[in-house]
Amino acid sequence: MGSKGRTQGGVSLAVLFSVVCKAGASRNAAAADGAPATPPFRTRGLQNEVGQAVKRALAGADRLLAEPGCQDVLTDFHDASGRTLKEVLDANEASAQTYLRWVVFTDGRDSRACRSRGTLAATEPQSRVVFICPTAFVETARATPEEAEATLIHEMLHSLGLGENPPTSREITARVRYRCEAKSGDRKRASN
Repeated sequence: MGSKGRTQGGVSLAVLFSVVCKAGASRNAAAADGAPATPPFRTRGLQNEVGQAVKRALAGADRLLAEPGCQDVLTDFHDASGRTLKEVLDANEASAQTYLRWVVFTDGRDSRACRSRGTLAATEPQSRVVFICPTAFVETARATPEEAEATLIHEMLHSLGLGENPPTSREITARVRYRCEAKSGDRKRASN
C-alpha cells in the first residue's frame, strides 16, 4: 500500500476515513451537548421582514407537524397515482418535519402565481421549490400566523404530489387548519 495510502477517485482513503470520523465525532459531540442535529430550513432570496416571517412560519409549521393529529393530513390527500402523501413520505424515508427541510422557499414576487390577489405562496405538484408572495405572506403572517403556517404545510402537500381542483386551495388549507387546529388553539390561549 505504501505511505501514500490507497486512493479512490483521486482521494486518499486515509483522508476520506479521517473526514468521516471527524464528522461522526462532531455529530456525537453535538448530541452529547444536547444540541439539535436538525438541519435548517431552506430559504433563498427572502430578505429582511419577508425572510423573518417565513422562518417564523416554518418554525410554527414544524411544531405543528410534530403533532400526530396534524400529521393525519398526510393520509387525507393522495398524489396523482393514488398514493397517500404519507406513503410518498415513507417511500422517501422521511418524516414530515424532515421533508419540510428539503423544500426550498424562495422569493416569488415575479411569478405569475403571486400576481393573483390573496396568494401567499405557490408551487407545482412534486416540485421542491415554493414561491413566497412577499407582501401577502408578510401581511397574513402578522395578522394570523396560523394561516401562514397552514399555507406552508399546504404547499408542502403539493410538493409531495397533491394536485388541485379538486380539492380547491381553500379546501386544502381548511383541512390543514382542521387537523392542526388544537395546537393553534393552544397557542392562541397561551398568548392571551
